[in-house]
Amino acid sequence: MQHREPDETKPITVNNQHPAPQNSTKRQESTKTVDRTPTSKIIRVLQRNKTLLIILVLAILLFTFTIITGSFAGYFSGKQALLTMESAQVESTIYEQFDLGVQNLLGGDLEIARQRFEYVLSQDPSYPGAADRMAEVLTILYATATPTLIPPTGTPSPTADPRPAQDLFAKAEGLLANWEWNAAIDTLVGLRKENPSYQTARVDGMLYLALRYRGIEKILKEHNLEGGIYDLALAENFAPLDVEAGNARNWARLYIIGSSFWEAYPEQAAYYFGQVASAAPYLRDASGWTAKDRYRASLIQYGDQLARNEDWCTAQVQYEIAYSIRADDNILKKIEEVSLECSPPTATIPSVTITFTPTITGSITVSPTLTGTIFPPQLTLSPTPGSPTGTQVVPTPTPTDPPPTTEPSPTTEIPPTPEPSETPSPTEEPTATPTP
Repeated sequence: MQHREPDETKPITVNNQHPAPQNSTKRQESTKTVDRTPTSKIIRVLQRNKTLLIILVLAILLFTFTIITGSFAGYFSGKQALLTMESAQVESTIYEQFDLGVQNLLGGDLEIARQRFEYVLSQDPSYPGAADRMAEVLTILYATATPTLIPPTGTPSPTADPRPAQDLFAKAEGLLANWEWNAAIDTLVGLRKENPSYQTARVDGMLYLALRYRGIEKILKEHNLEGGIYDLALAENFAPLDVEAGNARNWARLYIIGSSFWEAYPEQAAYYFGQVASAAPYLRDASGWTAKDRYRASLIQYGDQLARNEDWCTAQVQYEIAYSIRADDNILKKIEEVSLECSPPTATIPSVTITFTPTITGSITVSPTLTGTIFPPQLTLSPTPGSPTGTQVVPTPTPTDPPPTTEPSPTTEIPPTPEPSETPSPTEEPTATPTP
């Protein structure tokens, strides 16, 4: 057998690894299987290249920001489009109502035309031609027939120059369009003094509109109730007031009437201010008191007056209404005081419970009684030695088992003694004749 030398061209592998336990082998196998997943490969790549990780995070943030920005942009764009659509719809409605009002005016339906022009002016007071048409309708509706005066014959007078009146009229139209009521009224009054016969119907209609709007503004915005009522009264000379102007004038009148009863007659003041507070709670006069505050203060004053007269329940109602308008600790204290007087607490009588416990003293003796049937014993007659002649001894019967004697439990009643069903008769000694 020849000895073969190792091949020097082949590398010699030396296994220095020791055999691992079974558990470690399984852990390595599971690690290898996890490392082979695509997610783990991506994580290892990102861990090695931090720049790529940063780029990926920035891309996600940019994508999220783009989505959010687009959402907000779409929301605001849709909202703006909706507002534009609503505005266009309102303009279309105003134009349609004005056109229909003109048709009603030409057709003779003056009342319907007036309503349409009022709607147009309420939506857009500066709508071109609406004020003129409104004045024309009002002039026709409420015109009064006046006799025509025949001018006396004489020397003809020179024709007046109409240019100043035209300028004043155009100026008044511009002031009305800009809601400058004071300047418009002054201009129209000057025009009327300058030329009373110039565009009479239209000037009257313009005066009506200016006085009407100025009166409402004085009542609701400037808190000048008397001045607003006066302007509306002047406007009513040209045409009847509409619903809005009539309500404003009524509120102002009620407020002034309630102020006349202030602190003197709180019941009447609460009545009038309550009507104003329900419709226009923030209406006020030059003092700054709103109708709601005056109503609340009048209720408190009225409640104090009722409490002084010892009308507690009615006073409680007034205080509770004032407290519902605005909570206050002082009013709450008054409510508690008058409620105690209105509904005083009922006195309760304490109930007394008497318990009788019977006590039995002494001793109770229970005698057992035999019940049942007692059979007489069988007697055997036999002579007894040593006994006298003719005498037999008879044994006395003895009960077998007497009932046990039990101690009675203490009760309130003594149990009745049971009656014996049968009483044993005394035993008679038989007399036997001795046998020889």
